[in-house]
Amino acid sequence: MMGHNSSHVDGQEPAPGTPAPEGTSLAMSDVEALLEMLPDAVMVAAEDGRVVAANRQAGRLFSGPRTEMIGQPIESLMPEAFRASHQRLRDRYWSWPDARPVGVGKEVAALRRDGTTMWVEVGLSMLSCEEGKFVVASMRDVSDARRECADLDRARAKLADQLAALERENKGLRGAERVAQMLQSAVSEPEILQIVSENCARLLPQVSGTLMLRDQAGLRLTVVASWGAGHDDARPLDAKDCWAVRVAKVCGTRYPGNAPRCSHADGSGDYLCMPLLALDRCTGVLQLRPTVDGSAIDPLDEELASTLVNHGALALSNFRMRELLEAEAIRDPLSGLFNRRYMEKALQRELSHSARHRRPFCLVLLDIDHFKGFNDSYGHDAADAVLCEVARFLEENTRAEDIVCRYGGDELVLILPDTALQAGTAKAESLQAGIVGRHVSHLGQLLPSVTVKTGVSAFPRDGNDFSSLFRAADAALLRAKGVGPGGPSAFH
Repeated sequence: MMGHNSSHVDGQEPAPGTPAPEGTSLAMSDVEALLEMLPDAVMVAAEDGRVVAANRQAGRLFSGPRTEMIGQPIESLMPEAFRASHQRLRDRYWSWPDARPVGVGKEVAALRRDGTTMWVEVGLSMLSCEEGKFVVASMRDVSDARRECADLDRARAKLADQLAALERENKGLRGAERVAQMLQSAVSEPEILQIVSENCARLLPQVSGTLMLRDQAGLRLTVVASWGAGHDDARPLDAKDCWAVRVAKVCGTRYPGNAPRCSHADGSGDYLCMPLLALDRCTGVLQLRPTVDGSAIDPLDEELASTLVNHGALALSNFRMRELLEAEAIRDPLSGLFNRRYMEKALQRELSHSARHRRPFCLVLLDIDHFKGFNDSYGHDAADAVLCEVARFLEENTRAEDIVCRYGGDELVLILPDTALQAGTAKAESLQAGIVGRHVSHLGQLLPSVTVKTGVSAFPRDGNDFSSLFRAADAALLRAKGVGPGGPSAFH
């Protein structure tokens, strides 16, 4: 068999093609006797590839009588797939013969008598004897060593995969920790959604995602962020179409026991729907799909996505709870307007700002006419409905920088920044005109028309502190009330 390594029969390595010294040429029978003394399997082949001699070790190696090998082409001892290439190697060796020792050489496939394949390491050398020149092939079975090397390679590859997975997991955990820190500093809901979606895209490059939130009623899901091939679709989705929202569990291809396939998960590929759960309430869902069609979502990606979703859901819940508590602290629970406590702080801020920048602002007091009559004639609920209607109108018809507050009872306060007295009075009259003639329906009953009176004071004309401005506006309001129906409704 032609390989790249071998040794001489006598253990020496003369120069390639060097003839034996005169008078030392051996007969083939002498060579055969010497072959029996060698520990390795050895064959001798002629230039045409026929085996002309083999020792007993060769018979054992190939699991058959060595006499059966004599006269056969050496390629007959190889699997069919290797025979043509071996013949080319054999021809090349005869063109440029050199010694190739066993141990550092080529491994070739060989065929045992029972048809099984083995791998042998081959060493080659040229032999000159009385009958001519031959090639001596020394062989050792390396099948076990080859299997051990293959097992070792597989073990190394497995270890490398495990190390890569561990590094990837550690990277994901570090990224998730940074996301948690960023979420703690978020000051708005859009910031929270941006942090979650951008970091999902960065830490989960093998998946595409769509982040959806439930509306206030919990009936619809709206896409608020997406990445990769996620559905950037503003069209709301019925919350009942997503099983993850309905059962408050992760649903998807690998969780058939949790729920059927979601109707919004079009196609038949792998997908996951992860609910955003916090305080036993589902606020939305994250849908994941593999970036490559036909592939599956990696379990490590699923685990990391779950961590990010939990961080995002908790941050969203905490932010909304914080907003609710802040609103309760500064908002009137009935009308939804800012309360008296907030009004006093806002007025103090406006005084400081206007004084520093030498800008005017107006303070408007508004009182609902005959509010007690609504209470007495139609009940407290009807009076509350009137108050809420007036509050809604004021919020809808004032600027974003204007501050509308409930001072107490039916008295409302407006702070109008950067507004001089004339403009403030005109605004008060415009609001009054808009309210006049508005009818409120309560429990199917149409209540009498609502009218209001206002009093206006201006900074710095009427004072430069809370008390003086409030007294001036209150005095103007009393004058407006004293005029009676049909008279001016805004005084300053």
